[in-house]
Amino acid sequence: MARKPVVPGGNSYKRRSTPRAGLTLLLCVFVLPSATIAGGEDDVVVLFDANGFADEAVYPPGDLRSVPHGDSHWTPGSGTAEAARIVVLDGDRFPRALRRHQTGQQATDADLLDFPPTAATQLTISFEARVSTAESRTLDIYLLEPGETEARHQASILIWGHEPGKLSSFDGSYHAIADIDTAWHRYDLVHDLAAGTFDVRIDGKPVGQRLGWRNRFAPQTVFGRLRIAAIRGRQGEYADLANLRITAVPGPPAVTFAVPHQGGLFDPDDGLHFRVTADRPVEASAIAVSLNGDDVTSRLAVEGTPQNWHVRLGGLEPNTSYRVVVSAGNARGTTEQVARFYTFRNKVDGYRGIWFTLGQMTGEYGDKYSGGLAFCFSHTLAPMAVYAPEVDKTFFVYGGTTGPEDRYLLAMASYYDHKRHRVPRPTIVRDQLGINDPHDNPSLTIGEAGHVWIFLAGRGRHRPGQIFRSKEPYSVESFDEIVSREQTYSQIWHVPGKGFFHLLTLYTHGRELYWETSPDGRNWSDEPAEELSKLAGFAGHYQVSRLDGDKIGTAFNYHPGGSVDRRTNIYYAQTTDFGKSWTTVDGHLLTTPLADPRNPALVVDYEARGRLFYITKLLFDENSHPVILGVSSAGYAPGPENDPRLWEITRWTGERWVTVSVTQSDHNYDMGSLYLHGDRWTVIGPTLPGPQPYFTGGEVGLWFSTDRGASWNLERRVTRNSPMNHSYVRRPHNPADPFFAMWADGDSSRLSPSRLYFTNSTGNRLYMLPYRMDGEFAEPILLDPPTPPPADVLNSLQIFRE
Repeated sequence: MARKPVVPGGNSYKRRSTPRAGLTLLLCVFVLPSATIAGGEDDVVVLFDANGFADEAVYPPGDLRSVPHGDSHWTPGSGTAEAARIVVLDGDRFPRALRRHQTGQQATDADLLDFPPTAATQLTISFEARVSTAESRTLDIYLLEPGETEARHQASILIWGHEPGKLSSFDGSYHAIADIDTAWHRYDLVHDLAAGTFDVRIDGKPVGQRLGWRNRFAPQTVFGRLRIAAIRGRQGEYADLANLRITAVPGPPAVTFAVPHQGGLFDPDDGLHFRVTADRPVEASAIAVSLNGDDVTSRLAVEGTPQNWHVRLGGLEPNTSYRVVVSAGNARGTTEQVARFYTFRNKVDGYRGIWFTLGQMTGEYGDKYSGGLAFCFSHTLAPMAVYAPEVDKTFFVYGGTTGPEDRYLLAMASYYDHKRHRVPRPTIVRDQLGINDPHDNPSLTIGEAGHVWIFLAGRGRHRPGQIFRSKEPYSVESFDEIVSREQTYSQIWHVPGKGFFHLLTLYTHGRELYWETSPDGRNWSDEPAEELSKLAGFAGHYQVSRLDGDKIGTAFNYHPGGSVDRRTNIYYAQTTDFGKSWTTVDGHLLTTPLADPRNPALVVDYEARGRLFYITKLLFDENSHPVILGVSSAGYAPGPENDPRLWEITRWTGERWVTVSVTQSDHNYDMGSLYLHGDRWTVIGPTLPGPQPYFTGGEVGLWFSTDRGASWNLERRVTRNSPMNHSYVRRPHNPADPFFAMWADGDSSRLSPSRLYFTNSTGNRLYMLPYRMDGEFAEPILLDPPTPPPADVLNSLQIFRE
């Protein structure tokens, strides 16, 4: 296709077309504007050089500031995280250094250096470093994609002192690669960006070669952020860095999609952005774009110079899935990048669950947990579904995503219409803007007037959660945001005549349990960590809760040493006066906050038995006695070495606590639901071996007891011959057939699509919600026999090592 040349001396180049009014796609194209080239033209490009931290205007002694340095920019730790410090080292080998302190907190203290993004063939990070101790963790160095911090964007990771006296890399597992001491040493981290590996040299000597990254990335992925962090070390220890320098061996132009994130939503009026970076000019005629297979290059409007192009494209449609291919070339070669984006407005055209992996690989059985996690976590969020008899609908929420290959979290809401046996297109309550972590999943309740209230969990101290209220009663068409603030793991109950009772977790000193109330749901604390009442705070907790008339009960475990990998014990507390006081099950008043593991709320001492406990569900029997379901285990890592994993029920008889076993399964996070109907008790969950054994989930079974849990039998295999594991079986607060239990599937060993399911009280009717919908409503798909169809895994990315 013939193209006009760039106007000599000008700053614009336009390909004319007639775009549709109001729909504009903005493409921003950049190159490295002032990165310097050392030596000859084909030598390395210097992306950043601290120059010994000698520039007083940029690096005055004291706390590191948010400040530019050439084309790079520092963002120091802030909030609860401490910033690094610039220290003057009189008489030392180096006059100045960047000192990264350990605060002894579980949360990460980190400083960020954003340098000119590059997809070079080789990227080298060099610096001098020393640590105050070799016996505990002092320093972590991460390479990331531009502007990102989440685990899925992390490439190489190097850690000092995770194992005493050792330098380690992390690719999902820790690998000790060299001995360390407290003297100064020069470190060179040489990255092969095409292979996704890095080499480490200490004082010029190789100590690690072709080390793996935390994640795999597509070829020509752009990187542009360094994280210098301290986590889980001893308070008062530190690491010093000097002479930090980042260089690259240039390659072809690099294309970086910036807004929205890969697989994300965007408004065509706002535009789609990407960047192209290179060390040599990129001519406008060397930029091409196709949408869904159609060449739209002729519609581009390109502005700028050969070293800084801005490209715009019009004519996009709303409610459309786009596959975008961008290519850009220069004297070093041509780059092609492919991405998927969506212009959905308020609805998604089908039920697509989020797939997630935690990124803590422990061996051949992969991550601690992974797979289809649309309805996780049983021990953090409740309820995720409520039946409303007034309209004969079960309203539910889940963590959704945009497409089968995407890890882009959407907080979704919908309902099952029992009378019409159909579901609508699900509503996007909130676009989580690139977060892929279902710790941010929603929970819901229904208020006095029928409005649907949705509570979105945040994460840690810096990722806020939100509270939403439906605009109309018994509707999920649209919502108003009530508040955005620090809140995690929301468990929300509406008590008729009193209002809303909210149990939540705050990361104040680990995961601590708090509660609050609101008569109308409109007024909530803006500063929960400073203003709310704390229920328990001794090393950290996960809880499950339940409403029974005026009684609200909570059962929780604790995390010795602040480690969730050591979770153990069962504790139980209840309130019958809307949070004014808390008691044990037999009415003894508790003094809150509970601050010691040996307290009157202790129910089962698994710690004394050397067992972990993964708490799953709390219900009350017809006598209003609590019944607690969970999984006990020998250890946190997946695999047969920590068998048996026992599904256990602990119940209050009116006089004492009694624990019995239901069955056993092959993973700690095989979580299911419990149902109590007089003497007949039922458990529905992924208790049976699945297609990915010893990974999260399995096949779903229905177990029953006719003697109040004393003995159990398998009544039905709810799913059979499934292509992927099923996980996190959840129950509505007050279930009604046939929407009695719900869950998601997903390949727990690699990225896959995730579908949503529900079954009835006997487990003999298995339904799958439609993954794609052509109309506004659709009937659930009855699977008979109960075998889900194979998933479409085209272009799915395997994320675990063969």
